[in-house]
Amino acid sequence: MAMTEEQSSANPFHPGTGTAPDHLAGRKSEQALLRQALKDITGPRESDYGPLRGEAPRPMKIVGPRGAGKTALLTWMKREANPKEVDVVRLNFIPARKSKDVISGLLKKVAKIRGLSRQKAEAGAYDLLQRAMKWKSGQPPLKDFEEIMEARLMFRPLVLLLDEVMHYDPEMMSQILQQSQGLANDGWPLAVVLAGTPALEAHLDHVGATFIHRAKDVYINRLKPAATREALSKPFADRGVKVSDEALDLMVSWTDDYPFFIQAVGSEVWKAKEENGRTEVDLALVQSVEQAVQSERNPLYNKIFRLIDNADLLEHAMKAVIAIEAETQFLEPRQVRDCMAEGTALKHEGVLKIYNQLLDAGLFWEREDGGVRAAIPSFFTYFKKRYKNALARAKPKPGS
Repeated sequence: MAMTEEQSSANPFHPGTGTAPDHLAGRKSEQALLRQALKDITGPRESDYGPLRGEAPRPMKIVGPRGAGKTALLTWMKREANPKEVDVVRLNFIPARKSKDVISGLLKKVAKIRGLSRQKAEAGAYDLLQRAMKWKSGQPPLKDFEEIMEARLMFRPLVLLLDEVMHYDPEMMSQILQQSQGLANDGWPLAVVLAGTPALEAHLDHVGATFIHRAKDVYINRLKPAATREALSKPFADRGVKVSDEALDLMVSWTDDYPFFIQAVGSEVWKAKEENGRTEVDLALVQSVEQAVQSERNPLYNKIFRLIDNADLLEHAMKAVIAIEAETQFLEPRQVRDCMAEGTALKHEGVLKIYNQLLDAGLFWEREDGGVRAAIPSFFTYFKKRYKNALARAKPKPGS
């Protein structure tokens, strides 16, 4: 389908919004898993309002550092579900103090069904959903999560997307996960996808839903270089904008193959192209946005540094940075932990806790083969500079 003039002039890059790009490069395997889950819950049923003849998909966990594209994958799945007669309910960060209202609010969202008419529905299930839809914040929380969900799933398949799960109240998560699993075990057309930083794994240890550790794990981080080039060049090409090889090379060099930075670089170049009325992107145009790109990168750098600093882990982080940079091959996690423990009295449990905190903050990342590498290589340069400045400020002044 050809783009309208308005679509072709709109900025196709969306840094930091969680919006799925028109073309989600480098995530084919992850998209295939999510697409299969949609296929599973739209399979044939035992009866008009009954469970699936086949099995419901097992839950999935999407794990990655900030800016790696977890939310974009959830958004992509929601977009993919729309033409498939599948409804999507999505939750983001949930403060623990509102957990009861959150459960009721979730069920209120669940109760809304596109195209539902009473004539097509079983009356008891219809009435139950109508009561759930009338709930208002501050009223007594709704009960029978599983009962309302089952009534809902009689009519249409449902995808439950839970983002930033490492912040959810454990008691609430236990209820959602345990009862969702019961529904899936009974064959109801429900797909559950969780997303979060590496802290998600430790958080789920306190949830009391051990089956979730048998979920399909989807770990994401940086893209491969070829996917980065594709993610940057295709949105321009799709809109008839030529990008020179030199311009593309420079754009790629600013990204660290990191999804958030890819979107930031592409967005700034696109804005410069529009502002200058250009129909192509050359090296000079890309060079003109270098400062703007850096301004987009610095807030993420600062956020990661502050997470490490606030946890009083700067010295441990510096040891990890030195060790990772010095090794020509990838280090194993234990080797990184040994480097951090050197010269300290830390025992295994303490070192492991620090390692996991730095992993969650986004200082480094574990590869699929277990090797540790920088999550964002350019952040190491930023970190060393900030660390040096922090040491200089901490030194006592002469005569003090």
